[in-house]
Amino acid sequence: MTTTVITNGKVFYRGHIIEADILIEDEKIKSIAKDVTADETINVKGQLVLPGAIDVHVHFRDLEEAYKEDWNSGSCSAAAGGVTTVIDQPNTIPPTCDITSYNEKCAAARASIVDYGINACIKSSERARELYELGITAFGELFIQNKTTDELLTLLRTVKDLNALGCIHAERLHERAMDEATAIADILHLNSKVGAQLHIAHMSTHAGLELIKSSRQNVTCEVTPHHLFLSEADSERLGPFGKMNPPLRSSAIVEALWSEIDSIDMIASDHAPHSVSDKRLPIPPPGVPGVETLVPLLLANLHRLGLERFVRLINANPAKRFMLKGKGPIAEGNDADLMVVDIKQKHNGVITAEKLHSKAGWTPFEGMEGIFPSLTIVRGAIVFDGEPVGKKGWGRQVLGSRGN
Repeated sequence: MTTTVITNGKVFYRGHIIEADILIEDEKIKSIAKDVTADETINVKGQLVLPGAIDVHVHFRDLEEAYKEDWNSGSCSAAAGGVTTVIDQPNTIPPTCDITSYNEKCAAARASIVDYGINACIKSSERARELYELGITAFGELFIQNKTTDELLTLLRTVKDLNALGCIHAERLHERAMDEATAIADILHLNSKVGAQLHIAHMSTHAGLELIKSSRQNVTCEVTPHHLFLSEADSERLGPFGKMNPPLRSSAIVEALWSEIDSIDMIASDHAPHSVSDKRLPIPPPGVPGVETLVPLLLANLHRLGLERFVRLINANPAKRFMLKGKGPIAEGNDADLMVVDIKQKHNGVITAEKLHSKAGWTPFEGMEGIFPSLTIVRGAIVFDGEPVGKKGWGRQVLGSRGN
């Protein structure tokens, strides 16, 4: 069995930066100590070694929309941004809602160079149970607009009965103002009768966050980089490329989210790539690419986050909430999923579409500062070293810990 040591690194370990080597054996972290020897050596020359990011909200398209993104291009984009695990959403064509479509998604995902989870939608309680037993990560995005109270209660009861996690797309007035707070209030009220485990996707308003904070239910939330780094002031510049659901908010709301960053559980990209030609249609589809810029944007703003909070938001909390086996902070026994970052050099310090690896070919963050990793490592193997170098198919499906 070949062993690898990552040496000369400044390792973020148990909330502190320490000078230590990381010994990797059988794809896992064997030990964290000084003066470790191994069969192979990766000298990171004083750079910062962090746990790889876990992006719990991506849309890697593929299947009938492979021209927008596929699992290989999406995972290369993830690796280039320091993301070592992604969770893909079910609203593909076809949607992931039964065994046939799940198997299609699994077959496409085998082209990934990073690890992944697969979410499913709920078509019926029977189909949901079958999919959960096959190994889906969670249910959702569960779109709640235009659903009756009885339909919503059925969704919640299905999630509860399986002791699963339901990811809620909290919008109600779909074609008008996105009334996120009303949607969150509605779903929390209904869930008070059911008690399902819920996760609110791409939460974008301070009012919505306040409702979640005041809830005594077990509910978590994520915020996207585009709702932290962009606002309505960017709408004119972006035009149709700034159309997304939920929409961009006011600068005041953006600042309110930053002021409550400790109440936010995780930051996820909602990577939703569309081609340039699709975005220029008379009615452009909503969504922006973001898996590759998630980490670089946050690293460039560590003065607002701090390193410990950064790791909590992009790694520790996602791993815990989605019960991802072997994933999480740098620790003995966890998968050797790491990113190596030269904070001082600000590697490739400006975000430009031409440097990115998504098929989308554009980014709403053009020209903004970002600190990209110099290395990304998935289960001990280098998948990015300035360019994606991971073996197609290296990525492995991550199964959550089942509570039922």
